[in-house]
This record gives sequence, C-alpha cells and structure tokens, in this order.
Amino acid sequence: MNCLHRFFMIHVDFLSASLDLQQTAVSRQQELNIVKHLCIVAVTALTLAMAAPVRAWHNRGHNAVARVAWSKLVEAGLDRPAIEILNAHPHRDIFLLAGRPEDVEPNEWMFVQAATWPDWVRRPFARGLDDQAAKTLAEEFNRPVWHYINLPYIHPDEKGHFDEAALKNSILKPELDANGAPRHVVAAIKHNLILLGEPSTSPADRAVALCWVLHLIGDLHQPLHAVGLIGKKEAIGKEDLLPPSGDQGGNRLAVRTSADLPGATSLHFYWDALVFADEPYLAVQARILAMLNGAEFQRNKFGDALKKADALEWAEESQAVAKEVVYMDEGKFLQVEALPDRYPKTMLDNLKAPVLSEQYQKRADKVAQQRIVLAGYRLGDALVGALQKPTK
Repeated sequence: MNCLHRFFMIHVDFLSASLDLQQTAVSRQQELNIVKHLCIVAVTALTLAMAAPVRAWHNRGHNAVARVAWSKLVEAGLDRPAIEILNAHPHRDIFLLAGRPEDVEPNEWMFVQAATWPDWVRRPFARGLDDQAAKTLAEEFNRPVWHYINLPYIHPDEKGHFDEAALKNSILKPELDANGAPRHVVAAIKHNLILLGEPSTSPADRAVALCWVLHLIGDLHQPLHAVGLIGKKEAIGKEDLLPPSGDQGGNRLAVRTSADLPGATSLHFYWDALVFADEPYLAVQARILAMLNGAEFQRNKFGDALKKADALEWAEESQAVAKEVVYMDEGKFLQVEALPDRYPKTMLDNLKAPVLSEQYQKRADKVAQQRIVLAGYRLGDALVGALQKPTK
C-alpha cells in the first residue's frame, strides 16, 4: 500500500481507539497531552488524506473478523487457551489491554484488539512510549510484505503481452526470502500457524504469532490484498502497470464515490473502508452479532467455501473476487484513473477520477460483508486446529 494510505490508516485507528479509552488513574495533564496529540495527528491525517469517509476495514474490520472467530473458540472451549497465549505478549499491557470499553468483557477485548496489533506496530503509539522506543519496536516487529500478495491479473486487453502463469509462479516462489522469512501473506499465514501450534515456540513468540494469524487471515479476504492488475497504458490509460506489482492491489488506481467530492481515493482504500465505520467497538460488536444471527450469514451458507483450508486457495479466491467484482462495473471493466508509482500525497486532492456507480458500490459493500464473515469463520477453524494440537 502507498505511504499516504498507511499514514491515514494508522491515525484513523488511533482516533478510533481513543473513542474506547476508559477513564484510568492518570493525571488531568496526561489526559490533556493525549488529547492534544490525537488532535494533531487527526488534523495532519485529514490534511493528507483523500476526500473519502473516515471508515475502517482496518481497525474495526479486523475487530469484526476476530469477533466471528471468538464465537468459534468459545463454542470449542478454546477461548481461555487463546487468552493464556496472549497474556505472554510483549505488548499486552500497552496495547492489547488498552482502551477497553467498559461494557466489553476483558478477554474478548484482548482477542479482538490483538487482530489489529500487526497494523499498530507500523507506527506504534502508547502511553509512555517515546519516539525512539516506538521506532525500535517497529523495526523489530513490523513486516510490511506479510500483509498482501500481488497475484497477477492481466488486463483483458493485454492477454497476449504477459505470461500470467510465469508471473504467478515467480511471485509465489520461493515462499521464503534469503533470511528464511516469509515473502508474502500466504507464506506468512503458514509460518505463523506453525509457530502457534508448535509446543517448542516461546510464549512471547507464540503470542505474536497468534496476532499475525488473527490479522493476516482477515487481510487475505480483502480482494485487493491478493491481486496486482497488470497492463500497459494503452489499455489502462495514462500509466503502465507493469510486473511484478502492477497496480499494487488497487493503490495505483483512483476513483471517486461521488461526483460532488473535490478529490479522489485509491481503489484499494475504497475497499479497505467498506462495511464498518470508524465507530466504537460496541457498535461493531452489535452489528457483527446481528449479521451472524441473520439467515444470510449463517455458517451453512458458506459450506463449499469453508472446505477450502489452505491460504493459497484463499488468495486465489480473493483474486477471483477481484477479477469478477472489484475490477468490473455493470459488465464492463471498471473505469479508473491510473496513478504513477509513488505518486505525491497531494495528487488525489483535486483529481476528477471516474465515479463508481451506485450499483457498483452496493455490490461492493455486500461482497465485503461476505468476505469479512467468511474470513472470521475460516479464522476460527484455523485457530481451533492450531490450539487443539498437543502441547508440552
């Protein structure tokens, strides 16, 4: 994702978390300092951000995915083992337990909060964490390449110019880099599930692995975390989107949600922002539970999809959703404006990019809801499998 997207996402999450802050035994001056900092970053983020609603599949979307999985663990009697693992997390006190809403049970909060930790470590912020400590923490734990994989999708008008199978193979393999670390989200999910289920893994590493599993399975079900659109400017318009990263999961495609907006947003940001608004966790909890109690999102509605238990299958499924839904509008290839690689942050401010149709936006929201719930069901199943393994 581009740096503007990252910056905006992180500060939106800070503001969202602030809505849930409990009144704790801190001085009035400390509270004022925190509020002052949040106001500064809010103004900065809004100044830099594109003209789009402040919404979040980021923080709250990951909370929702984790909440679906939490129900599965409670049903299987594995909620306590999961919490015991998280209790060994190095950032348990400064992040996992921070900001719990008064009416949310502590174990549930720590679990759903853990799903957002991999985004928090990009630019950590917490009481008592100075800039140098935050930088050191990010350097140790942040893994940017773990959040996505750019499975190639050749633009329909460019089929004869690129070898999709060869490109896919080069992106998938090798799964590990020269240092033995995962190169993409598919490998990272496998890696962390192994660590989570391995009795010899240290308690702290096991807790970190659980956070990554919670987060990455959610990430992989956002279609644009699993695809890179490839094509030349003759087909795309204005810019070449070349291998291996192509459109970088929609980050190099600009759209608008309304002709009345003064600027544009990236297609990736649009999809990340679907379904859940930047609202208190209790509202998200109520909505996701209502969805799970409705006929449309019952587990049996996802029967065939839940037979897929491999991360690569999930990635290929998300890629297929991108081809069929994300990049299509009313039976035609989606109208977008291609952006340069590493475009300046202000470029979107007054960009008159194509406007997404009302039909597209309704379909996108519906599909995003399905992806979030499916991710939660699959996450729950994966965790049950890992946590039921015998431990020493």
